[in-house]
Amino acid sequence: MQELQLDIVTPYGEIFNGKITSVYLPGKDGEFGVLFGHCDMLALLQTGIIDIRSDSGHDLVAINWGHVSISNNKISVLVDGAVCIHEGDSKISKALEQAKKLLEDASSDTSMMAGALRKLEEAK
Repeated sequence: MQELQLDIVTPYGEIFNGKITSVYLPGKDGEFGVLFGHCDMLALLQTGIIDIRSDSGHDLVAINWGHVSISNNKISVLVDGAVCIHEGDSKISKALEQAKKLLEDASSDTSMMAGALRKLEEAK
């Protein structure tokens, strides 16, 4: 399967860097997915979950806000704050708690929060 390059960076450092097959992002105007061959675009991101799929597994990244640039099958995400939850991570419950706190602190939109928290609960 054809792969994309995904980089997720915060002001404090890199959160994720790797080859993926698809990613779903919490856009300001709604969630959207990116597959190989996606058109170039720049979009604002809102508080939510970045859902990352790759041949090696499934990861989630909780973010508070940021933006994404997609160009030539490279996805660059710059966010203010993020917590990465790796599939099979032995510290997953601590990461889930950090992610929930980040999301709750970042937004008062209850419907958006419910969707993001549901995705985190499914990660357990």
